[in-house]
Amino acid sequence: MDISAICEPGAGTGASQKHQDIDIGERKYPTDQNDITITDNPPSDTRLRRHTKRAIERILDNWLVIGIVIACLVGYFAPGIAKPHGIIHAEWSIIYGAVAVIFLVSGLSIHTEKLLIHFSNWRLHFTVQGFSFLLIPTIFFCIVLAVATYGNSAVFDRQILAGMIVTGCIPTTLSSNIIMTRLSGGDEAAALVSVTVGNLLGPFITPILITDVFWPTFDRTFDIVRPASDIRELGNLYRDVFKQIGLTVLLPLALGQIIQGYCGFEGTFKWVKKLFLNRVSTFCLTLLVWTAFSSCFATGSLQKMPKEFLIMVIFVNIGLYIFFTSLCVLVCHARIPYPGFRFKDCSFYIGHLEKLDRQIFIAICFCAPAKTTGLGLPIVTSMWTRYPEETKAKVQIPVILYTIEQIFVAQALVWWFSRRGRKPQQPGSQEVGVTQAELEPARGELET
Repeated sequence: MDISAICEPGAGTGASQKHQDIDIGERKYPTDQNDITITDNPPSDTRLRRHTKRAIERILDNWLVIGIVIACLVGYFAPGIAKPHGIIHAEWSIIYGAVAVIFLVSGLSIHTEKLLIHFSNWRLHFTVQGFSFLLIPTIFFCIVLAVATYGNSAVFDRQILAGMIVTGCIPTTLSSNIIMTRLSGGDEAAALVSVTVGNLLGPFITPILITDVFWPTFDRTFDIVRPASDIRELGNLYRDVFKQIGLTVLLPLALGQIIQGYCGFEGTFKWVKKLFLNRVSTFCLTLLVWTAFSSCFATGSLQKMPKEFLIMVIFVNIGLYIFFTSLCVLVCHARIPYPGFRFKDCSFYIGHLEKLDRQIFIAICFCAPAKTTGLGLPIVTSMWTRYPEETKAKVQIPVILYTIEQIFVAQALVWWFSRRGRKPQQPGSQEVGVTQAELEPARGELET
């Protein structure tokens, strides 16, 4: 240490030499401790950069919501672009192309062993398919029956009510469930298996629920919109639905798994992250919302619908989706009793289901309440094929509205699950101006 500055005559005397500096290498440190000030607040330009960075990060974190809003606005003002048979032929470019990209990315990202485990997860299947084909159809049927019995038939259109029955009976949606589960930190493999099983069962179960279970209980006022029940009239339905599931779900998923098996899981996942393929699949979801809104406004049926009835359908859909999600929370967390049998001593016992893993619970909360237009719209087209296009458009309105609203409510659930999944900060770890890592080098120099 060079202390020549201290030993010079007159050092430390006089107003101009009130404080002297100690030279350590090329740095100077004040000898008077009163001159050492620690500022908690960084300079204004640093604060501006930090706030700008946080604002950009906040926008990037919520870019899906912004994209969905933009898609809705474009679908409203220019429905001819992304409607089926429109300018970009969305029935192929989006309904097939975008969905195929989503499942290809899932096939590349999910380990094969995890998929096989969830295919045998009976509790997952019982919960999701039980909601899709038993609980939700029954609740929708009760609401429609109450409205048809006690409501004004001039206001509550029977064609819209028929669409609500269809909405309750169709299976869970394909694409948005997987993306929302991934964004929430849930088990993407569980969501993928659930939606695949549901959409393979849907073409067989949904027509039976509509024509054989619920429709015979309605009065004659519903005869003006009675669906086809002859299996020969549903041939096109099975052909179109299974072609769509095969080309957009099974084939891309299998291709992704083959690439993963050839390149290895770690190598494939590294390229998925490097190419931002998860962001690409999320962007495809905004394209699906775009074509759904365009289809809704292109026919003009939504604009002709009575305003009070439209408001009722919108709020009923939101309320039911939140109610179904709340039931999922109870079912996944409750210790449900079940009877069992011990072969060892030939005795019966009462067991209790344990609380589900958090990641599987998140997947169920997205898959169980959701409904799909991928099967809903073809079912309406096939079962009401003898009716004019205006009738089919009215029956499709509740299906489209529910599937659009579920994306907005699910986005709120993504935020909620993400907040609950974060670990709280330890006391004293909050950053003030600079980080602990930035302070360590300076502290080492002072100690030297």
